[in-house]
Amino acid sequence: VGIYRGKFRVTLYDKRKDYNFKVITYPFLDGNIPKNLSYGVFTSQLVRMAKVNTTFKGFKECVSELLKKLVRQGFQLAALRKKFVQFYKSKLNVWGKYGIDIYDEFITMFGN
Repeated sequence: VGIYRGKFRVTLYDKRKDYNFKVITYPFLDGNIPKNLSYGVFTSQLVRMAKVNTTFKGFKECVSELLKKLVRQGFQLAALRKKFVQFYKSKLNVWGKYGIDIYDEFITMFGN
């Protein structure tokens, strides 16, 4: 939490980054959880991150870190892209507060 121009700025801080051991936070696709539920985690995290971060920069940084982590755990970029597009189309009420069209800012992260 910070103050900029008289307004609070909030971004996520993941204290697990400070641990000296690896913390598993999201499902692996080769586990017992159905793939569609595993990909749903991405959507729910997009919503959570957009609600918490008051700045677009903070939101984008969080999403970038999440994407890297999920890809390392076997998630496919094409499927994550599809989930992002669903989020983009259905959650304007969540991400619209940034005052910009987020599509072009993110779509390049998915390799397209």
